[in-house]
Amino acid sequence: MPIDEGLNIDLRFLILEVKKQARASASVVEKPSPAKIKKISVREHFIDNLKDTLESKCYFNIHREEEGQINHFRAIITIAVNLERCADFFISIANQMSHVKEPAEFVEFGLKRYYQVIYKAIDAIYPALSENNLELAQTICDYELVLDDYYNETAALIRAKLRQRSKVDDLLTLLAIAQYLERVGDSFLNIGEAILDIRLGEQLGILQFRNLQKGLASQNININDSNIQFKPIMSTRSGCRVARISMTAVDSVERALFYKEGDVAKIEDEARGLALWQEKFPGLTPKIVWHEAKKNSATMLLEYIEGDDLLKILINGGSRLDQAMEMLTKQQAQVWKVSHKSKVVKSDYVTQLLSRKSDIQSVHPGLFEASHGLDLMIKEARKIERQLPAPFSTLIHGDFNADNIIFQFDQQQMYYVDVHRSGYGDYVQDVSVFLISNLRVPLFSSEVRQRLNMANQRMYDCAASYAARQKDKMFQARLALGLFRSLITSTRFVFDKKFSAELIDRAKLIVDDLKAHEGKLNRFKINPEYFLYR
Repeated sequence: MPIDEGLNIDLRFLILEVKKQARASASVVEKPSPAKIKKISVREHFIDNLKDTLESKCYFNIHREEEGQINHFRAIITIAVNLERCADFFISIANQMSHVKEPAEFVEFGLKRYYQVIYKAIDAIYPALSENNLELAQTICDYELVLDDYYNETAALIRAKLRQRSKVDDLLTLLAIAQYLERVGDSFLNIGEAILDIRLGEQLGILQFRNLQKGLASQNININDSNIQFKPIMSTRSGCRVARISMTAVDSVERALFYKEGDVAKIEDEARGLALWQEKFPGLTPKIVWHEAKKNSATMLLEYIEGDDLLKILINGGSRLDQAMEMLTKQQAQVWKVSHKSKVVKSDYVTQLLSRKSDIQSVHPGLFEASHGLDLMIKEARKIERQLPAPFSTLIHGDFNADNIIFQFDQQQMYYVDVHRSGYGDYVQDVSVFLISNLRVPLFSSEVRQRLNMANQRMYDCAASYAARQKDKMFQARLALGLFRSLITSTRFVFDKKFSAELIDRAKLIVDDLKAHEGKLNRFKINPEYFLYR
């Protein structure tokens, strides 16, 4: 996008002034004098005013422009703020030099090389922005690493000199100066990433951008292509960044990919889960298009599944709910049947609950106080749990919420997504998660609640029928324990105290009912009030 002429002039003046300050700072370091130090300080207010003017103009334009242009103005704000920060660092360096007794001794530390990199970075900012030059923007980011390396070398040399206990004050001042120069590099990183963010409209770091660029290149997609759209998906609690990436091919057919980036363990678990499902049930989960893990983060590109998730159907209504539940229950029964393994599985619902205790307490700090009796309930539940191993295992989703089930009705196809917790376990766990994730939906209109109740009843009936065929005599008791776990852990998503209290009351009812059947848990019967909202 061409830069507005007024902004164009202000930005170029700001870049020019900051480069002047960089040169003035280098001159002070080489040969300090009171006159030079005073002169560099005088320009501070002029630079501050330029930055403030740019910010004001950008904020004014942000409220008037389209989304793609808004990204441009946001980037200019980031550039202006970080340039002003660099100017402050240059002033601080000059002020530090006023305390130096022997500035000539600094020559061996090679501070000139810092400034040579700084000049290159400053010179690259305007062309990278105005020409939307992503390669040049990445180069600006890379200058941060160069300055980091210089700083590490300088700091190591200073530490060696300090051991000689000579000229300590000057050396400590030099260390402070080197730190300011290193922080200039941090500002360049922010500037380069801001220019990259214009392209996608999302704040990706340089490493994440390069991983995405590499992944797209593996699919013969150039990230520079103007028809690529990057649309973040906000509704995720996983801590991962997720987005829909779409592009239009020469034949006018749109292609879409699902982008996921985040913690290595979570992405690797997702890859493992997808491989597990593809092995047993090919086509029931998205295909991995590209995947790469590095030390601190991992990136994945998946086949993007168009369609309606079950939660959307439940909330918005429509005639598709009955069809969706018919497809889902048939598919689930098939999954349980095909993946059945005759291996006893130890129940660990209470352990799962306790692993989320700190998250629950962060939302409801007083929930585990003695007056609520929750710790006692959990102890009772653990005693009961020891009596309830699952007689066999099946492949389970692990995060079986309604929004992780997607339907394509025209193709009579459904998919499971977000399978990072998938593995072999007790099928009852998925059932309990499904039931309570619907129960905790914070919408209370009679129409929505009727649909949520219907979905829950259908899923319960499906699981109960499967349990009967398998002669799973403890199904009802294990399901109750799973519901107990999910009711309590769900409070970490519910800020409404009244609704949270209701969830806890249901959990208490379950424990009381289970205790009443100790020694005869095979006769325990689920109370529909556990998972239906009246």
